Amino acid sequence: MKPNEKDLSDRINELGDKATQLLTFLSFAIVAAVLLETAQTPVLAPYQTGAIKWAMRFWVMALFPILINVFPVKDFKWGNARWYDCARWGKFGLLWLSVLLILAGVVEFLCAIR
Repeated sequence: MKPNEKDLSDRINELGDKATQLLTFLSFAIVAAVLLETAQTPVLAPYQTGAIKWAMRFWVMALFPILINVFPVKDFKWGNARWYDCARWGKFGLLWLSVLLILAGVVEFLCAIR
């Protein structure tokens, strides 16, 4: 059973909302990492500073698929179910890529603060 255009459109909107939520999380995570790294008194040991830098790198790399995901792609081919299906799978793939990058950053961040 193929989903209709309304179902695809709703799912695309949901994926866009999830991307916005991830973007909000990333903004707080990056701010926390920057504050830890740039503290006036040395809070972190050298190996912890390296782990923080890797966490920020992963999180910044995760920004790009999220920002692409927020872009309103469904408006390019209004009323075309095949385009909606491609846009839905593209957004789904980009969200998973960003989640994997975020998780890698979280692991590095946890290594930095342990």
